[in-house]
Amino acid sequence: MTLLLCPECCQWREPFEGRCPVCAGSLDLAIPDPSLETIAQEIGDLQGLLGEANVSRGDMPKRGRLLATTNGLLFVPCESRVIVFTNDDRAGSAIRPGRLGRWIDRWWSCLSGREPAARFACECRVSELAASDRLALAELLRSDPGILFWSRGMITTWGRQHGQWELVRRKTYSWPERIAMRDRDGDRALQTWLETTA
Repeated sequence: MTLLLCPECCQWREPFEGRCPVCAGSLDLAIPDPSLETIAQEIGDLQGLLGEANVSRGDMPKRGRLLATTNGLLFVPCESRVIVFTNDDRAGSAIRPGRLGRWIDRWWSCLSGREPAARFACECRVSELAASDRLALAELLRSDPGILFWSRGMITTWGRQHGQWELVRRKTYSWPERIAMRDRDGDRALQTWLETTA
C-alpha cells in the first residue's frame, strides 16, 4: 500500500488511477507534498480537545483524540505505527501489495514456521498537544499517515447513525467517514462543533 498526502484535501490516501479516492484531486508520486506552511494554513490554530474518539478505517490506528482547530477537525491517534523489518533479506517480501500478497505472506509464514516478514511497531504519542502551534500540527500531519483532518468547509453533511457520527465531504467519491466519541461529553462537544459550523 502506497499512501500519499493529497494536496487538495490534506489527507493521506492510497491513489486510485492517479487520483485521490476522496476528493478526486491529482495524487501521484511526481507531485510534491504540500509545503508545511500550506498545511498549517489549511489546519489553522488549535482550539481544544473535543474528546477521545474511534474512527472506522483499515490498518491504521483507530483510537485517538479529536481536536478542534480554527479550520476543522484533527484526529490524532494515540499511537504512531511504523513498519519494522526483522532483517534486510526478508524486507523485500513485505513490499508485495494487495490482499492476495498479504494472504500469501501469512500462509507462507504459517507453513514455514517463521514470523511474518514485516510487523508493525507502535510508539505511544504524548497526550499533551495543547501548546502546539499550527506549524507543529502541520508537521505532525505531514509526518504521520495515521492523522486525519476534516476541513470545516469540506464537510457538506453530517448525521448520527448507530452511535457514530458520519461526515460526508464535498465532492467525495467514497463512503461517509465515521467517528465514535468514547464518552458523552465528547459526543456533546462534537455535536456542538458540528452545529455551530453548519
